[in-house]
Amino acid sequence: MSTYEKVRKTINRIFKRPKKVGIAFGGGNSRGAAHAGVLKVIVENKIPIDYIAGTSSGALIGALFAYGLNVYDLIHLAKNSDWLKTITRIKLFEGIWPVSNEGLEQFMLKHVGRKNIEDLRIPFCAVATDYMTGEKVLIEKGSLARAVHASSAVPGLFTPVEHQGRLLMDGMIVDNVPADVVRQMGADYVIAVDVVPNTVLNERPKNILQVIERAIDIASREQAKYFYKYADLVISPVVENIGPIDFGHGDNLVMEGENATKKVLHKIKKEIGIK
Repeated sequence: MSTYEKVRKTINRIFKRPKKVGIAFGGGNSRGAAHAGVLKVIVENKIPIDYIAGTSSGALIGALFAYGLNVYDLIHLAKNSDWLKTITRIKLFEGIWPVSNEGLEQFMLKHVGRKNIEDLRIPFCAVATDYMTGEKVLIEKGSLARAVHASSAVPGLFTPVEHQGRLLMDGMIVDNVPADVVRQMGADYVIAVDVVPNTVLNERPKNILQVIERAIDIASREQAKYFYKYADLVISPVVENIGPIDFGHGDNLVMEGENATKKVLHKIKKEIGIK
């Protein structure tokens, strides 16, 4: 534990200031549905959420909740939506990328309208990557729908997104589990949710899509370990048997999110000081 963390915790203990709780929802494509199960347990146990940051599918779930979508409606979407048809549209983009995820932005507009991030009930930040510079981009204002679209533009699969003067792609490249971002936003206690499993495969790839999926999973998992140090707790739902574009396991994913959170519920309550 750093000197800063020791001082911060000492001050909180002396003045008994309620801890500000932040959640970092990691990317994982279809596996992001597990975030809805995590939220269900947290909400039902009256654990406050003061800040939310998300990457890719984590940005999608986090944005909808920060906007004010009821957690049970969120679970219904996670379980029943045909995610692949919802977020993708076949479209040529300058002859390079065959798939656009503009459908995701339309999905967001349907559920949140033209809401701006700065107007949400819970402070929210979406993480993206600048295609031109390689920098991490924190989207904390402007169109909520556009921010989620940009944060979810998986390289090699979806077209980059023009937003606020930048060409953006999926934030998983630079920060797939943005615990550091939630900490910067002001959270005293950070819960990170990582839905990318550390899986060992038994079969060789059958096509280029599987190679891209695997490369993304490995890169996301490895760099996420660096950002764990900013979290007080990491929740990792069991999703080993579900691929990043296996859009048909919503029930199982939500259940695994619930199960993983229930296992650490007592620890969370104890550490933030609630019964």
